Amino acid sequence: MPTDNQASNSSQAAPAAAPSSASIDAPAPRHRGGAVLPWLLLVLVAAGAAAGGWALNQKIGRVEQAMAKRQQVADSDILQAKLKTEQALDTLRDVQSRLTALDTRVANDSGQQAALQQLYQDLSRNRDAWVLAETEQIVSSANQQLQLTGDVHGALLALEGADARLAGTGTALATVRAALEKDIARLKSVSAQDIPQLAGKLDQAIAQIDSLPLQAEYVAPAGNAGPVQAPAATLSQWRLWWHQLVDQLGASLKQLIQVRRLDQPDEMLVSPSQGAWLRANLKLRLLNARLALLARNQKDLHANLRMAQTALGKYFDVKSERTQAVQALLTQVDSGANAVELPTLAGSLSAIAQVKIKN
Repeated sequence: MPTDNQASNSSQAAPAAAPSSASIDAPAPRHRGGAVLPWLLLVLVAAGAAAGGWALNQKIGRVEQAMAKRQQVADSDILQAKLKTEQALDTLRDVQSRLTALDTRVANDSGQQAALQQLYQDLSRNRDAWVLAETEQIVSSANQQLQLTGDVHGALLALEGADARLAGTGTALATVRAALEKDIARLKSVSAQDIPQLAGKLDQAIAQIDSLPLQAEYVAPAGNAGPVQAPAATLSQWRLWWHQLVDQLGASLKQLIQVRRLDQPDEMLVSPSQGAWLRANLKLRLLNARLALLARNQKDLHANLRMAQTALGKYFDVKSERTQAVQALLTQVDSGANAVELPTLAGSLSAIAQVKIKN
């Protein structure tokens, strides 16, 4: 068997020995197949390049779409951010305007506070004078009410309130406080009258005046007790008419005659038509007595009560229970309104005047 070296040597020698025959006898299609292969490769490369280009184009398109969407989202975010920024700016402007208004108000309040502080300082410096003037007004009003209405309790409360206001002052008003304490002690020792109760009794008496009977009160005559007998059937028509006429004339004559009980001669001065004027005059007397009671005018009070008692005993029926009740009310008012000497507050007013002169 020939070796590999020998075979290779023989193969190399064979072409060298007959070069012309190999070149002449080679078939033509081998040259055509070698030429098609490059074209085929070129077509494949072109197709691959086209496919790659198309794929790249699709990818680029998707990337552009994604970028467009992101751009839209970014534009929307930018628009929202712009709106929020404008809102924030509006809010900031509003806050700034409010801060400006607050600064103005604080400035005004500061000015008012400074004015109030100055006023407070002025009042503090003149506090004693201010309290003294207020105390003088309270004491003066209490003195007027005491003399006009006799309200001891109200005057006592007023003086105690004035003394409480003077408690926080210095020693400059000590003399005024001492005078107030003396007047308070004097008012506590006075037995106050119950003026409203006495006035109420006078009101009750006035309300009963219209129901009091007069001594010469007219009493209507009683009618015939028995029934009028019917005329006999035998009487003629003209006799029946005559009896009716006589009865009517008799009734008219009875109306012209009034029977009264007269115990005193001057009672004839009070006629039934004058009874209303008598009652009105008595009411006026009692009203004057009431006004005198409220004004603590003892002289006019007792004078009006005496005249009212005289009129009741002279013109009204003193045996009537209503008349006796009114007389009892007037007696209670007369005895309950005894004169009570009320103290004045001149001591406190004098002490206040002296302190004002010193200041």
